[in-house]
Amino acid sequence: MSEPTGAERMLAPATERLGRMHHAQVHRDPWPDFGAFEVDRYDAALRRAAAVQWGGRARAEHGSVQQFSILTHVLCNARVELHVLGALARLQTDEVRHAELCAAMALACWPEGTELEPAVFRWERPRLPWVGPPAPGDDPQPMLAWAAEAILVSCCIGETLSRPMLEAIAVVATDPVAEAVARQILRDEHLHASFGWETLGLLLPRMSNAQRASLEQRMTRSFGAVESTTACGIPVEAVAGKSLEIGPSDDLDGERHDQHNLGTLTDEQYAMIFFATMETEVLPRLEALGLPAMESWRRRPRPVPGE
Repeated sequence: MSEPTGAERMLAPATERLGRMHHAQVHRDPWPDFGAFEVDRYDAALRRAAAVQWGGRARAEHGSVQQFSILTHVLCNARVELHVLGALARLQTDEVRHAELCAAMALACWPEGTELEPAVFRWERPRLPWVGPPAPGDDPQPMLAWAAEAILVSCCIGETLSRPMLEAIAVVATDPVAEAVARQILRDEHLHASFGWETLGLLLPRMSNAQRASLEQRMTRSFGAVESTTACGIPVEAVAGKSLEIGPSDDLDGERHDQHNLGTLTDEQYAMIFFATMETEVLPRLEALGLPAMESWRRRPRPVPGE
């Protein structure tokens, strides 16, 4: 018997009692019926492409569990209000659920892929999108400054972007199970973004002038890093002026697939959603908090074409 794949290991049970605890905390009605996914209805190329995207989403959601758990540790040491920690605990539970949903959808789409191409279902150690947190100490300032940057990246940008992307995934999906997974996750995203904006607004006035100036400087670098991982290598100039049409798609990787869609977006759609959300929502809201977001966005590091 071969070793279980990453997605299978992600979903593997521990003990019966832990399973019951997990189910009570994480599963939420209406839970998608993954057994109802009709594998034989779709060709293998379409199912593989969907598994690639859903598997990547599972790894990203697992990374969010790590990010929010570390953020909880830092904010606890900084002695922020219990209301903040309670709301953050909700986010961690949600991200565990999202990772399970995405991993289960990846396996449902391409079950034979666990043998054919196990790398699609890999389960890697998450990597933080920012420098590790400072050591705990009596001075809360370094911890508040670190937490503010982490919240700006993971919530104010990341979770705000997740909402329109998941809305698009739910709209393009022609399979009911894929749509149900997207909508189950979508139910949480507005709370995650709200946590980010509320908490960043709470922390900024508590930061020293030096720590705030440092955050503003690092924000420029963070914008470039987020663009490099979200816009699929497509520069803003390539999509400027284009209208974004989200609907059932029949084109994936340049091939027709009988107009079926299992919850996937094209690179161009990802890029257009990213740039539109940054321009219309993220940057204006950061400016409203008193951060020089527009100038930082203009100065962000950008990849050199051809490299």
